[in-house]
Amino acid sequence: MLALPVLGFVLYMAGQEGVYGLTHEIGYAVCHQITVRSYIFGDLVLPLCARCTGQYLGIVAGMFLAGLWGRLRAASLPPPWLVAVLLGFLLIWAFDGFNSYVYLIIRRPLFYEPNNILRISTGLLQGLAICFLFLPYFNQVFWAYPDPTPILRGGRDLLMALIVGAMIVVVVNTTWPPLFYPLTILSTGGAFFMLSMVGATFALLILRQENSNRTARDFATLFVPGMALAMLLLLSVNLLRGYVQLNFGFTLPTG
Repeated sequence: MLALPVLGFVLYMAGQEGVYGLTHEIGYAVCHQITVRSYIFGDLVLPLCARCTGQYLGIVAGMFLAGLWGRLRAASLPPPWLVAVLLGFLLIWAFDGFNSYVYLIIRRPLFYEPNNILRISTGLLQGLAICFLFLPYFNQVFWAYPDPTPILRGGRDLLMALIVGAMIVVVVNTTWPPLFYPLTILSTGGAFFMLSMVGATFALLILRQENSNRTARDFATLFVPGMALAMLLLLSVNLLRGYVQLNFGFTLPTG
């Protein structure tokens, strides 16, 4: 019940600021929002940079595939070689992010010239890896009878995930204006969903309800406070970032 006032406040803010305003606020809390490192659709800039757009669309794609495969409750990690590949995706994301960050500071390439296609591609690989590594853990601690099926069974599943990811990269790079709002909602929705899942995990552990849930209603009962925790985190980060910028003049580089 304590979560409802927080969610009510967010709905009120959505009514005041509109869809774009709300998604921009979510992006403000989780992303630097540097324009030249973001995709522009006509006159509108996505609320997340290219890397974060890929990351959270990757999480959405991973959840979509898990549902398509009937493995939303899968509680086993992929085979070891696939886990190694997923960890490799995280390393690729970290390496490209480091190279891009150094370029932002020294204004010249360190290992190679960064660009938005690399950012969204490595971000998407990271999002898929996070989804396929986190979801089995969540299912292990949440459900009373988790599904022992691996979230990824083999190379065919990985190939399908990569094909879906490549399609997303192509779609975003069209920068076709009618796609702006769908991509905005999906990417920031992915960010909010992931934070809510983490919040639901904390709520689960705090309430000591591990391995005691059986139905979708049980999931909703804990996901609502998880959403509230996500909202509180986003609001706190926004206020802190705004305070620092206003009082200390700290702004992120724009190049």
